[in-house]
Amino acid sequence: MTKKYQVALAGKTMIKDQSLLRHEDIKQHIRVLPELAAYIPPLLPDEYKQLEENIKQNGCREALLVWETAGEQIANLDTTTPVYILIDGHNRYAICQKYKLDFKVYLMNFSSIEEVKFFMIDNQLGRRNLAPEQVSYLRGLRYLKEKQEKGKYLRDDQKGQSDLYEKESDLKEVESEGESRETTAHRLGKQFSVSEKTIKRDGAYAQGLERLTPDFRQDILSGKIKVDKGMVQQLGRSEKPLELISNQAKLDRVIQQDEPKGQTDSKSSRPLSPDKTAKLKQELYQLVSQLNAKKTNINQLCNEIIECARQLQQQGK
Repeated sequence: MTKKYQVALAGKTMIKDQSLLRHEDIKQHIRVLPELAAYIPPLLPDEYKQLEENIKQNGCREALLVWETAGEQIANLDTTTPVYILIDGHNRYAICQKYKLDFKVYLMNFSSIEEVKFFMIDNQLGRRNLAPEQVSYLRGLRYLKEKQEKGKYLRDDQKGQSDLYEKESDLKEVESEGESRETTAHRLGKQFSVSEKTIKRDGAYAQGLERLTPDFRQDILSGKIKVDKGMVQQLGRSEKPLELISNQAKLDRVIQQDEPKGQTDSKSSRPLSPDKTAKLKQELYQLVSQLNAKKTNINQLCNEIIECARQLQQQGK
């Protein structure tokens, strides 16, 4: 069994009843939810073509992961009977449907759709062939979702103070009054072997991408369209209510309108405080020191070095 499914097995979420007859019925009733399909990073055209040729020649060798759930666990599904939601293998499923090829399924059990989303993010992050932008997006989604869940808990625990947790776009960590705890960004940074600031930037990037139309977002994540990452992060930090942005020209216009006149010049000419400058330099030093480390994602590390150096350069340091 491939490494891709080890997380599922370790979590003991696999349903034991995997009988053949039952599977044949399930395969005829699989549903694809767009909100879950959005968590699958798109393949480049050449990659999809190669996958298609491999499946046509050798069959679909990896099983699709399917969530067996009751209809009431998913909004807008008018059924109380079990439904079978595809959570991994969307490209393989589409190819098998197109050419009427057989495939295997593994049934999974989750308590909620939010738990499914966490699983899908972690499952995708376990892949080796993700582009740096895709990794950043998925890590950012994980950060935002964990903060959202944490915010819900704190709102339930502290009635009457919910207005403190309404703004998520500022990407600030919420803590109980008088209580010191490890931040979500710090914990995820350790989990993914990156800095806390990288996780927060990933959160801004993911939030910015969520403000784009699905097609525009997929084009960016697939590498079909090159968009400055800083612009997407700036969009994610904006607190203005915006309609979904569908192309580069509209994104440029929104970013320009979001900055008051002269703000860009004043920002670039205003130096950082000595403390912030020292922190940026220390972060850059730590990132560079990881270049010779084993099991380093060199592409991702180089992107983080470039981003950190860019921030210093903008300040004329």
